[in-house]
Amino acid sequence: MAEALYLKGPVIHDFPYPPERRKCPHRALVSLTPAGSCPHLCPMCYARAYPWSQEEPAFYANTPAKLAGELERVEICPPLYISQVTDPLQPVPEIRELTAQVVEVAIRYGVAFHLITKSGEGVLWLLRRVPALLEYPRWWLSLTIEAPPEKQPITSPRASSVWERLRALERCAKAGIFVVVRTDPAIWGLVREEDEIWILDHAREAGARHIISALGHFNRLSFSRLLEALRAAGRKREAEEVARTYKREGEDAGFFRAASILHAPLALRQAFHRFMREEAEARGMTYAACLEMGREWDSPGIPHCEAAPMGRLARKGPSGQFELLPDCFGDCLRHCPDPQRPPCGRPELLRQYPYKLTSLLPQPSPFWP
Repeated sequence: MAEALYLKGPVIHDFPYPPERRKCPHRALVSLTPAGSCPHLCPMCYARAYPWSQEEPAFYANTPAKLAGELERVEICPPLYISQVTDPLQPVPEIRELTAQVVEVAIRYGVAFHLITKSGEGVLWLLRRVPALLEYPRWWLSLTIEAPPEKQPITSPRASSVWERLRALERCAKAGIFVVVRTDPAIWGLVREEDEIWILDHAREAGARHIISALGHFNRLSFSRLLEALRAAGRKREAEEVARTYKREGEDAGFFRAASILHAPLALRQAFHRFMREEAEARGMTYAACLEMGREWDSPGIPHCEAAPMGRLARKGPSGQFELLPDCFGDCLRHCPDPQRPPCGRPELLRQYPYKLTSLLPQPSPFWP
């Protein structure tokens, strides 16, 4: 049974990255659990490698009530990113129910949101638990398929099988839900081009519209766990190749400047993302590189790296319901429809990375008629 905890600080918060390390748009991150509290036990998980991580199942029981209270107070709301450090649909009943309650709050207020999961069965459970999702137009789903079926037991040993994830993808796509497939981290040396092609083919066939990938980054603990998992699976040769591929280098790696981070060399990352974009676009899908490369590596015309057209900032109307702002995707560093008169009425969001919660509250603004 999962331990019930209580979140003390605000629920709504932004990615912590400053402008010079930023690719992500403004988002409203919603924490459901402590970092690492996830039974999937993916060996390369960054959240499990935090010094403050805990693996025992636990959840923040007051998140739905706190989120509702904050949505009552704010006037501007970026899309909710529900549970950024653990899978929101992991097979823990208390956490799944918590996710369902958070989703119900989001629907009640009319804000955009998205979920990232490796739990195909969990997605189908959520559709049964909250049937309004089948008609709600302001959410999208990201399913991670980081390896083909024969290699997935190494990379996500206790998550849903790849086939279960594809079944959930197909169910959502047929219902008209915007579905993204993430293949990150593509652990080079364990996976190769043919593995990525397998994923792309099956993602397209199941109805995915967009692909996100990256070769990934690791600290000492997550990388040692990954190598240990490869060796335990009898893949000594692959472990040696992965160890050779991911190393520290003196190059300017953008987001990856900390000496403690291991990542693939720049030339390999460039070749990988060029290949992935070409193959995704050839199959009628769009593509984006996650974090490790700039926007120039993404498909043209997508509004942000998640590509979902409903992933827009929302402004509260007189009824208390939020309405999505046209052409305002929270990627204020790169695209504001009108920097002189931002449609959100918050010019400070052009400069605040991360934003301050006070910037989302009602306030007099010369930019709002």
